[in-house]
This record gives sequence, C-alpha cells and structure tokens, in this order.
Amino acid sequence: MRRAVLLVVLGAGLAAAAPDASASTVCLQPLGDYDARYLPALSRGIEYLYGLEVVTLEARPLPGSAWYQPRRRFRAEKILRHLDKEVVPSAGCDVVMGVTSEDISTTKGTHADWGMLGYAWIGGPSGVMSTHRVGSYSRRALVRAVKVMNHELGHALGLEHHDVHDCLMADVGGTVKTLDKESGLLCDESRRAIEEKSGLSMPARTQIDWAAILRR
Repeated sequence: MRRAVLLVVLGAGLAAAAPDASASTVCLQPLGDYDARYLPALSRGIEYLYGLEVVTLEARPLPGSAWYQPRRRFRAEKILRHLDKEVVPSAGCDVVMGVTSEDISTTKGTHADWGMLGYAWIGGPSGVMSTHRVGSYSRRALVRAVKVMNHELGHALGLEHHDVHDCLMADVGGTVKTLDKESGLLCDESRRAIEEKSGLSMPARTQIDWAAILRR
C-alpha cells in the first residue's frame, strides 16, 4: 500500500506508505471529461513554483474500474493505481498528475465515499486533481486549480501537510474558502524538504505572478 494525501472540500486525511520521488519532469494526463482551458495554467503553475519541466500527454478515458456507481463519481485511489500501471511506465516522466472535470472521491475516516479536490501518493509516482469543485470556469477557478495541482504535486514529491500559516502544503481545514486565502506559495519548510528529498534546486519565490501563470 502507498500513503496518499487527499485535498477535499470538507476535510483532508491520510491513507498508508511510499518511497520518495526524485522528479525532474511532470506529465499532465487529461482524463475522461476534462476542460482543456485549465491545462496551460496548470503547466505554467508547476513550472513557476517548482521549476520543473511539464509535458501534457494525450487524453485518456478514466478507468471503468474507478467508477463508483452509488455516488456516480470516480474513486481517486483507483485512478492512481491505473496511472501507475498504464501511464507511468511509458510516459517518460518522473511524476504523472491526472487532470479531470469528473468528481472524485475516496474513503476518509468513517466516510465510505468522500468527495475531494485532489489526491496523491506521498512520494509519487502519481496524483490526480479534479476541477469539478473549483467552481465555474473563471479567474478564481483557475487560481484554485493551480493551487490544488501544486499542493498535490508537493505530496507526490514526498511532502506531508505542513500546517504553517499561508503555506501551500497546509491542510485546507475543511473548506475551499481556506484555499482562496492561501497565497499559493510553498513555505520555506516545504521547499527545503523537497530539495532535500529529491535533490532539486527550486525557485525561491516570495510572491506568485498570477498574471504570468493565468495568461491566455
């Protein structure tokens, strides 16, 4: 079993353990029903914050094995297992991050099926984020999506939650409104932890240039 972290609209939690990832290239993998308008901003957001090369792969269907009929959405952990088996080996990337507009969920505590924004194995090699809960397409929705993607990528690069004020890796605390208050920056603790785990040399950002990330 791998350890995973989920970023949810009403809470966040952990599941079991994985090796650290050493990533230099990130693949974005569009899955199922997705909104292509988000992909350029997600790619630029990763490049801006992490300094990593980003490649966008050809779209794939979501795996039928991940469909959860009782709630009519897709189980995130099954999506990640599909990515690990079917995409990661041939993608040529160190980390593969799925992107979908479909609703995703997993088990959290006593909740058998818990909706979320994103989910990733800690240490990789995969994660997934959904734009289903970021709101209608707009600048605010784009900013939320970039923050979710960069948060989940942080987990895929080996980070746990860092509950430091205004740190991108903080637990959202049960509401997307918390996400809106975050700057989108990694705190020094998070950035140093990734550099130590992966050997990456990351940009030391003190502010986010949203105009550059969100340009059309």
